[in-house]
Amino acid sequence: MKHLIVILLSIALVACHAKKARETVSPVAGDDAYAYFLIDSILQYGLDHEALYTLVGNVKPMSSLVDFSFPVANTDSALSTSGEILTREQHGAYIDRIRVVQEAIGRIRLPDLKFVMIPYKAPFGTTRRGMQISVIRVSALDSLLKARESFFGQFGLVPGSDPAVVATVIEFADRYERFRGYGYLFGYPGYAVDFFVKAFRESDSTGKHVTRNFFQIPVYARNGGYFVYAYPKAAVPTAAVDSALYYRASGVLEHYKRVRSRYLNADSTLQAYQLLKDLAHDTGRQGETPEQ
Repeated sequence: MKHLIVILLSIALVACHAKKARETVSPVAGDDAYAYFLIDSILQYGLDHEALYTLVGNVKPMSSLVDFSFPVANTDSALSTSGEILTREQHGAYIDRIRVVQEAIGRIRLPDLKFVMIPYKAPFGTTRRGMQISVIRVSALDSLLKARESFFGQFGLVPGSDPAVVATVIEFADRYERFRGYGYLFGYPGYAVDFFVKAFRESDSTGKHVTRNFFQIPVYARNGGYFVYAYPKAAVPTAAVDSALYYRASGVLEHYKRVRSRYLNADSTLQAYQLLKDLAHDTGRQGETPEQ
């Protein structure tokens, strides 16, 4: 998965991806102008990539939006029993930046969508804690938890569970359960999830890579490399599963392409939040679009 890198400006935090940055104000907690600039930047990346199929189409229960990291992780075993890991003098600026992001995503109000920021279980390097902002379609998550209760039920995750709790439990699960949980959450077919987990387990046991093919579903940014899943080398994609998913997603993508140009700013950045609010309003008034 490719994700937007959050580029830090001023106090080091402006998100954009292959776009000319707009002039912005100093990002501090409670700064409305900066918060909505950050929201638009994050949502634009999501719409132009695989998160489109969660943000607009009911195709993926969950999609990743933004990954970033800060040097706040503790990997010193001598401090593992201490309550004083960070200091305001050394780490306060990083904590404040995380707060800016958290407050920004907390402002997003879109029907049936929940935005969560979950820390990765494993640190990067010696001190960096990675974090992921994801979007979850609540109705799709509830349907998934019901359909896959034989897996999610072991964690006490049932329809109605808080999306942030679901994402956190899966992130901190056992290695293979984590792979399976994310596979289901990211909307991959069950047979592909089974193969992915088994292939990793086999590789861990033998040290040899398990060959595979990849099924690619286009996104606005490009035709491959984002919404993609592996399947066995000898398998043949089926119309009932793979083609159905492909064409369902394609309908959502074509709908997005038709409306996207109406929301462009002069510098080619996207009024992404307004676009999503308008689509949600239209969907609520007319029911789901034929593309969905």
